[in-house]
Amino acid sequence: MTGRTRRVATWAVLAASLAAPVAFVALRLATPSDGGRVAFYDDAWSSAGVRIEPIDAPASGLQPGDLVIAVADRPMEGWATLVGDPRAPRPDGVAVPYVVERAGATMASAVTWSQPAIGGALAEGWSVLLFSVAIAAVAAFVYLRRPAVPAATALALAASGAAGSSVPWFLGTTTSDLVLGWPFAFYALLTTGLYMVMWPAAVHLALVFPAPHPLVVRWPRTVPAVYAVAGLAYVAALAAARATSPSTLDWIGTWPRVQLAVVVPCLALWLVLAARGYLRAADAETRAKTRWAALGAALSAVLGLLLFQVPELLVGRSVVPASWIGLIALPLPVGLAIGILRDRLFDIEVFVSRALVYGGLTLGVLATYALAVSVASAAVGPEHGYGASLLATGVAALVALPLRDALQRIVRRLMYGDRDEPWRAMRRLGSRLEWAARPDLAFPAIAETVADALRLPFAEVQVFDEVGRTVVVARHGGGAGPAEAIDLVHGAEPVGRFLLGVRPGEHGFRVDELDLLHDLARQAGAAVHAQRLRDELAASRERLVVTREEERRRLRRDLHDGLGPTLAAIGMRAETAAALLDADPEAARRQLEALAAESGAALRDIRRLVDGLRPPALDELGLAGAIDSQAARLDRRDGMGDARTGARARIAVECEPAALPPLPAAVEVAAYRIAVEAMTNAVRHASARECRVRLAAGSQLTVEVTDDGVGLPDQPPPGAGLESMRERAAELGGDVTVERRPGGGTRVLARLPMGTGSLA
Repeated sequence: MTGRTRRVATWAVLAASLAAPVAFVALRLATPSDGGRVAFYDDAWSSAGVRIEPIDAPASGLQPGDLVIAVADRPMEGWATLVGDPRAPRPDGVAVPYVVERAGATMASAVTWSQPAIGGALAEGWSVLLFSVAIAAVAAFVYLRRPAVPAATALALAASGAAGSSVPWFLGTTTSDLVLGWPFAFYALLTTGLYMVMWPAAVHLALVFPAPHPLVVRWPRTVPAVYAVAGLAYVAALAAARATSPSTLDWIGTWPRVQLAVVVPCLALWLVLAARGYLRAADAETRAKTRWAALGAALSAVLGLLLFQVPELLVGRSVVPASWIGLIALPLPVGLAIGILRDRLFDIEVFVSRALVYGGLTLGVLATYALAVSVASAAVGPEHGYGASLLATGVAALVALPLRDALQRIVRRLMYGDRDEPWRAMRRLGSRLEWAARPDLAFPAIAETVADALRLPFAEVQVFDEVGRTVVVARHGGGAGPAEAIDLVHGAEPVGRFLLGVRPGEHGFRVDELDLLHDLARQAGAAVHAQRLRDELAASRERLVVTREEERRRLRRDLHDGLGPTLAAIGMRAETAAALLDADPEAARRQLEALAAESGAALRDIRRLVDGLRPPALDELGLAGAIDSQAARLDRRDGMGDARTGARARIAVECEPAALPPLPAAVEVAAYRIAVEAMTNAVRHASARECRVRLAAGSQLTVEVTDDGVGLPDQPPPGAGLESMRERAAELGGDVTVERRPGGGTRVLARLPMGTGSLA
């Protein structure tokens, strides 16, 4: 069905639903009647006849409660079978003979049909009229404003069924309608056929509101199938009831029960789908729409409980007249309309929470009172009714306060999460982080926990990478809207932030909510820092493996391409010299001289390879001596000093204690490389006049290199030197800090654990 066709059909159904009750009332006013209404429910229909209750206006020969057996010498069963026959003879309404059963006696009576007086019935059903007009008007307004929204179409169809059938159902039908045939057929069409459109329309509404169900998205014919299945089920149930009913009147009496066979499954399905829509609602706008609908349903339920069902149960009568029953259904369509139409919603959670708390409190107190009265009456006897009532009042009063507190805790937890119990949120986050060691699980767990802790529309976890960029690593919830940022800090270092959506209708977070969020942020900051260290360690290990493999490749290449050919040439020259030794001694001598030169070159290659694996100066001079020797070499090679004055710099190497204890080989190499890299940076980049290298050995080895050069720039460019120093320290479990000195220059501080072992 195209969009235009669907809109035209929907408007036609809405118009027909409004015209149908108007036409029904007009026809009732224009058709002579005996005024004897037949109840739609109860056992008013049977093969013996139909029972009238009440009578619209006094009619000669009829009284409320009469069982009409026959009219115009034809049993009521015969008139029921002739409803669909327009050619059947009908009485003219003047002195029509009736046979009725009254108080167990059968008697004949002549009844004159007259213009019905239904004004009193209409006045009594003013709330039903108001409900019919209101729901049709709301549906028409919603559909006018949002014809493309699927929920607007569903609401229009549901309203059509409700508005079109409510007034005919309330006014009812009469025995004269059944005798005339077509008035009863029109009544049956509205109260059964049009009424049965409302329930599949309710399922239709639940399938598309607040968002289309995945089944509807995958299979667009789901909605037409709902109407088709409901219609076929109703027809099949009617056919089955007709086949098992002994008479047509008995069959008509089964219609309410037949309707329940379709209404109950539709209602149950509606409840399941509506609950699913609320629980699956992710973004703020969807949640708000659902809450408006929930508010309408909650108000209708609370009003029904407080004004009708509970008082009827306890005292035998409702607080307000039964004619007001149409009012309790008004909040639901109004709530749905607001949910569909509004883009921005005000805060309604206060009203929802209070309605749930006080509605549940009232029901609980009344139930407690009724139970206490029953128990007390059974214990002391009915003659002490006043005392039992007084005792029950005291019990209900004692129950009221704890019940209210319990309901408030439950509702607040549903509406606001763990705002009032921050320890629950902290424990939940800690528990989830324990079971989510991997980053791809930890960060989503943090976002989900924070969003659930305060029932937020969305929560986003952002972390800062090594160059300060913001990276979104997890998000829970959807949609957009007002949001606040909460910094994630570990110690004094910012590691990221929360971006948290504000609940609909609110402008920000309360003070106690901010306190909870900051507590969660500190715990999450520690987790983010731990994950960052994990990532850095993994990257460092990966670089270490890559570096080791590259070093092995270089050694293989140098041995294969350099030392290998040299040794092969030495062997060939040795063989040549041996062959020429007797025949041409001079040529043999030249071969031996070339052999000596090639042997020297091979020895230099071997020394170069060995020096690349471990500086020989460490074994010859020790760590302090090797650093001092490298400092002197740098000074000679680079002319270290201030380029503007030409003054040469001085490098001082200090040790504490003066003689360093034996150090693990890996610690020596790392300390030497870090110190040499720091001095090289001072030589080539800092223009320093003084540089001091300080070695201190205790529980760990500390290498401190300071200079008075130009210092670090505001944004240090990424380089291999600084990264290499950090990696060498991290491999041993240590760290390196590079910072500006307060008086100018740069300070490099490396801390290396001493318990690494003899790793070369």
